[in-house]
Amino acid sequence: MMNTLTFAVLISVMAGGSVLLLVFGLLQARRRPALSDRLERYLGEERPSVDIFHEIELSRPFINRVVFPLLRRMARLFSWMWPETRLRASQQLLLMSGARGLGTVEYLGLRLIAGIGLLGIGVGYSLLAGFPFSFVNILMLGVVAICGFSLPKFWIARRIKRRQGEITNALPDALDMLTITIEAGLSFESSLQEIMTRWDNELSREFARVLRDIGMGQSRRASLNGLGERSGVPDILSFVTALNQADELGVSIGRVLKTQSEDMRVRRRQRAHEKANQAPVKIMFPLVFLIFPAIFAVLLGPAVPQLLNMGI
Repeated sequence: MMNTLTFAVLISVMAGGSVLLLVFGLLQARRRPALSDRLERYLGEERPSVDIFHEIELSRPFINRVVFPLLRRMARLFSWMWPETRLRASQQLLLMSGARGLGTVEYLGLRLIAGIGLLGIGVGYSLLAGFPFSFVNILMLGVVAICGFSLPKFWIARRIKRRQGEITNALPDALDMLTITIEAGLSFESSLQEIMTRWDNELSREFARVLRDIGMGQSRRASLNGLGERSGVPDILSFVTALNQADELGVSIGRVLKTQSEDMRVRRRQRAHEKANQAPVKIMFPLVFLIFPAIFAVLLGPAVPQLLNMGI
């Protein structure tokens, strides 16, 4: 009975997918003549051939040609259900993660696809294994869907943590280099350019964006504030605040950078001591749950049969 039901469900899913693909193909076929007519009207005889458009499209990465459009279409179906505050929070998370090319709509579509995909896998496994759709099983499927919906958020959180750690570790050395180059006579923008040419990390890429914003007409204050918002690192926020205050009060930037670099080195040393003090606590769990049981098995294992024979 369950095999017949499974076969019927698979046939229904395949039939529905075929109908959707047929409708999608017909819609695309209707769009192409309209696009061709518009090109003919505006470009006339100079209209490029279809092969050129094909070559340009195929030269793009697969993720930009297939994955991102699919995510956008999935997200547009449910974006009206998503609160505006959650959308802004998601946009801030993506900004802090440094995920280039992944917008809020694509991120929402990725979460929806992950949730629906895991739910589909769970339903398919339940049908193939013959599990009854009881209340507990349906509740477990809901938990699986929620876990799938939360997986992209977990990935973004891990990416933010890794990126912030890299920026925090590179900041003291960058401030030292900024101090040296400014005291040597270079401007602040030229000092940032020197860091960009010598290093390739998250901090240097953020400095490159600051220079790009300044080159596009933004003020230094606004560009540095954007750096603090994109990174979300407390040390970067302190560095930006000190530079903005020095710019307002007319204090020498070199003196402020020297003070900031000394402060950042002290903070880095304190963080290293903090992690060293956490090591004994963290190593306790693998010792208790992994190493000690293996040692007890090796030491007491041979004595267990003798104790059993003795009736103990």
